[in-house]
Amino acid sequence: MIDTHDYHVRVTGFDEKTGLLTAFEDDLPSLEVASPPEFDGPVGIWSPEHLFVASVAACLMTTFRSIAARSGVEVIEYRDDAEGHLQRADDGLYSIERVTLRPTVVIGQDTSLERAMRLLEKAERVCLIGRSVSCQVVLEAEMLEAHHVGT
Repeated sequence: MIDTHDYHVRVTGFDEKTGLLTAFEDDLPSLEVASPPEFDGPVGIWSPEHLFVASVAACLMTTFRSIAARSGVEVIEYRDDAEGHLQRADDGLYSIERVTLRPTVVIGQDTSLERAMRLLEKAERVCLIGRSVSCQVVLEAEMLEAHHVGT
């Protein structure tokens, strides 16, 4: 395990509302970013607000899948319909006040739903991104056994 690590990204602005996000040192694909349509940005481009919510959701998923794998829990499917709630404060400034994570997890038949839920709750407590943000993170999970899917 590591004790520290630095992540480097570059944002290059194209115009008033769009830019390109790159991470050359990690050989990641570039990602076009822009202000969201709610702030007069173009439709169809990832915004910092979307990426913020996606970061919290993706961290929970990768943390849970890692804990589940180390615990011998088979995760058959994982889907999270996450939502970030943006709020304008009395001072006129905006922030994401709450991120609600709604994972639906399908597990193998060899694990109890209760155990899998405990592992998901542990993942939510130790998730690096969730622990790093100041907004409220709410977990509303649904855990399903594989043989109950589609019935």
